[in-house]
Amino acid sequence: MTRKSKQAGGNMPLTSVEMKKYSVGYGTTTARLNGISQYVFGDCALSLHSAEEHPVATPSGYIYEKAAILEYLLTKTQQLKKEKQEYEAWLQKCQTEENEEDERKRKAQVAAFEEGQKVVNGKRQRVDDNPLKRTSYWLAEFQPAAASASQELQIPAKRPPSPNSQKPLSKKDLVVLNLKRDSDSHVVCAVSERSITTQQAIALVTKKGAPAEVVLEQVFNDLGKEKLCPVTGRKISKILHLQKGGSSFAASGGSIEAKTYRPSMT
Repeated sequence: MTRKSKQAGGNMPLTSVEMKKYSVGYGTTTARLNGISQYVFGDCALSLHSAEEHPVATPSGYIYEKAAILEYLLTKTQQLKKEKQEYEAWLQKCQTEENEEDERKRKAQVAAFEEGQKVVNGKRQRVDDNPLKRTSYWLAEFQPAAASASQELQIPAKRPPSPNSQKPLSKKDLVVLNLKRDSDSHVVCAVSERSITTQQAIALVTKKGAPAEVVLEQVFNDLGKEKLCPVTGRKISKILHLQKGGSSFAASGGSIEAKTYRPSMT
């Protein structure tokens, strides 16, 4: 067997096989994600289940089950309400501490003024600092005042953030979708009935509160980008680009690797 010092990278005391064997719990690990680990178009981006009952979409293009996203919004709204109460209490506490500090400074100034006005034998008394402060700085009366224990809080958001895009989201921003599925429960285009996997799909939002039809963007462009929905015949008010499904291929443009950062073994 060739000596390790003669191998490529011989400065390492262990081979790559031995490093993997003995470095349990050390070093950054990387794993390739397969197709099962990727987002499937038509699934709820919150519960990761198929959104078949009441699918809705957010302005960022993510699809959710209506019950899941409403429960999320309700939980986050209650959390923001609690944070707002804590923030208001913190502001009131800071204001009280500031007022107490101003009063303490005012009293200290008054006391210093009165002390400076004292006259002994017709002459103004000079008030010197305590000489022990330089040599006996560990005494209790010479210690600095304790800082405020209150932690600075951030201003809470007015609306809960979206689970994926982290943008402000409310119930009225949700767009009801009409997801057409085939016999295998795969979402298909409402016009061409082609399966939608990793292609770019769009939702044609119409007025009168009707569910938005989901079609492939390429199919819609081939129709000439009509102003009327090719399925319902209603006037299109907005075109919402939906998030594409994931793929394990590197050319798909999505993330295909997952990393776990751990301490390195030297």
